[in-house]
Amino acid sequence: MDDKTFKKKVTRRDFIRVSSTGLFLAVSAEPVLSLLKPAVGIDNPLDYYPDRDWEKIYRDMYSYDSTFTFLCAPNDTHNCLLKAYVKNGVILYLGPTFGYGKAKDIYGNQASHRWDPRCCQKGLVMFRRIYGPRRVKYPSVRKGFKEWADKGFPRDKDGRVPKEFLNRGREPFIKVSFEEAYSLAAKAMVNISTTYSGKKGEERLKKQGYDEAMVEATHEAGTQTLKFRGGMPLLGATRIFGLARFANSMALLDNYIRKVGKDKAVGARGWDSYSWHTDLPPGHTMVTGHQTIDFDLAAAENAKMIICWGMNWISTKMPDGHWLTEARLSGTKVVTVACEYQSTSNKADEVIIIRPGSDTAFALAMANVIIKEGLYDEEYVKSSTDLPFLVRLDNLKLLHPQDFIRDYKQKELENLDLLDEGKTPPRSLKQVRQITTGVQIPAPRWL
Repeated sequence: MDDKTFKKKVTRRDFIRVSSTGLFLAVSAEPVLSLLKPAVGIDNPLDYYPDRDWEKIYRDMYSYDSTFTFLCAPNDTHNCLLKAYVKNGVILYLGPTFGYGKAKDIYGNQASHRWDPRCCQKGLVMFRRIYGPRRVKYPSVRKGFKEWADKGFPRDKDGRVPKEFLNRGREPFIKVSFEEAYSLAAKAMVNISTTYSGKKGEERLKKQGYDEAMVEATHEAGTQTLKFRGGMPLLGATRIFGLARFANSMALLDNYIRKVGKDKAVGARGWDSYSWHTDLPPGHTMVTGHQTIDFDLAAAENAKMIICWGMNWISTKMPDGHWLTEARLSGTKVVTVACEYQSTSNKADEVIIIRPGSDTAFALAMANVIIKEGLYDEEYVKSSTDLPFLVRLDNLKLLHPQDFIRDYKQKELENLDLLDEGKTPPRSLKQVRQITTGVQIPAPRWL
């Protein structure tokens, strides 16, 4: 029935009659409505509340069927042991194991529970990445790289890859099988190593603008231009340096290409974290001569003052953050030295903001005041540091007694074993003292 037909057939009298019928039905239904229970007034829901079965839904929200323990070992080297709680075959949530105090070494020494809890915010939500829509689901390769490989790895006269194949970040990735992915990687390494091997390979590198000293360091081995990085060195304590070992195995490829024999074949380069990967500050080692190795975290408990300099403890050492917090509870003073007001500065008693690049000058100025005013612990400095050692101005090496005492003989060290030339040290489990060689081997220039 359209609107016009409805308006013609329904009169005002018909509308009133229908409305009266509806009112009668509503009144007659009143006894039925009266059977419904009235709302119960609860003054104190914590003391009494009816029908609490619905709360079971919330109580069971994080119930789990099983658990398993795994090592969270990203690039930060913290290596946290986490526990995953599984329900219906899916990880529900993650948490710390609180099991570090149970660890023992081969001698029966037991670790301390002071390391617990050990986890961070990123680790707690890592399962979101595992099940996230952007997770890696299959092998894929950049479109331009695949086209370059399919066309036989063409190159310009100087050995460079043509620009039309170098559109990283501006082109999609193509799904491939595992077999094809392995094949592409192997063919690319063979092509790169072949291109930069021999005299022709050196000439190509020079045309591309590489420093002659760098080109000379390859010794005509194209495998030396392959760059591998096994991760942070401390990760090797818990996992095998797979990429570092793979770099060494490239000597097999070098022998295949140059036919130089196993004695002269060389592998690829395992780049360090400072000079090439720059995951760590290269200027730190250049200026101070030391790598950025952390102190023993247990020392925070015994320190009267902690200076956070060169690291943002709260942000970059999240699993270790509780050591700083607990030290503050014991009265330890905290000072931060940085180029900005960082997250650790929020926990500090004193905040020192310096200009970028002025760290060394500021440290030398502080050392000058400490030495000049005698603010140091003399006994500790003499027994536990190299501060009293003098430096020769002619060769910039530490001054040794034999340099100015005639016929001086070093006392025999009881905690050190001298390894004879040509002999190999015993297995690490059998080593009871520090082992050194009679002739110190100088470190390579690139270390």
